[in-house]
Amino acid sequence: MFVTVCFGDNRKEMFNLNCKLINFIHDLKERCGLDLKDCVALMDRCGQVTNLWEKERSAERAGSLLTERHTYVLLRVCRCEDGEGRKHESLLNNLSKSHPELSDVLNRMSNPSKERDKRGSSLRKKDVSAAAHSKSKNISGNKRTK
Repeated sequence: MFVTVCFGDNRKEMFNLNCKLINFIHDLKERCGLDLKDCVALMDRCGQVTNLWEKERSAERAGSLLTERHTYVLLRVCRCEDGEGRKHESLLNNLSKSHPELSDVLNRMSNPSKERDKRGSSLRKKDVSAAAHSKSKNISGNKRTK
């Protein structure tokens, strides 16, 4: 049972899943040249993120959280500057060139307020448009009855 983790300048390392998560995460950080205090996550090719930092001290088997023979992109998890939420940054250089679809997912995850603002403004525009359309129907309907 193993997984492949991509990071750096297209580096790939294989990791054994037949161990406790605490050992898996320690080995991952060590072999990928990260500080042991860093919070990390893994993203699969479908954009699903496994937040390892939440299970950093877990005695669960790594195989219970990760899928055997899958390839993952290593992510660093940081607190957002405003103190709310977390930002995920790829530790695979040039993610946008090698996996543009994953880069888009990562950008949306790391900027949820921007996505909410975009959706909110587009919903507001639709609401205003629908209200205007409804009002024009009511006005034209009223003209017929008079």
